[in-house]
Amino acid sequence: MTLSTVVKKIQVEELLPLRHRILKPHLKFSECLLPEDRFPTTLHLGIFHFDHLVSVATFMMQPHSDFSAGFPYRLRGMATDDKYRGQGFGALVLQSGVILLKQMHCDFLWFNARITAFGFYQKLGFQNSGPIFDIAGIGPHKVMYKPLFSR
Repeated sequence: MTLSTVVKKIQVEELLPLRHRILKPHLKFSECLLPEDRFPTTLHLGIFHFDHLVSVATFMMQPHSDFSAGFPYRLRGMATDDKYRGQGFGALVLQSGVILLKQMHCDFLWFNARITAFGFYQKLGFQNSGPIFDIAGIGPHKVMYKPLFSR
């Protein structure tokens, strides 16, 4: 990464092509839009490297029935362009999101992680919970989470 790398809030329309191509190519483009994407509490972040969108993440206010939290958020639709994977862009978008969530006083972040990404999230301090489950058309997942403030 260089000084030509910028993290910023973006509109859902900006991230949909990357979300579709990387995470849900089996769906129609229009099916990649989540109902919560347009909620005023939802936050979309993108990383631009030399003005090219290389990584995205969506953070939406949503509790999880297995966890007690006062102001929980859920990570959805995190994707990094294949050409930029393994260069720290995914970690940067996620860490930037955590910083913004903490500023908003969010106390807990959770998500359904693909098994192939467990190691990535564990390196960033996330823990897993519960059994592995299958999401139709996508594959095996496990819930992962991180308290954002000490209790």
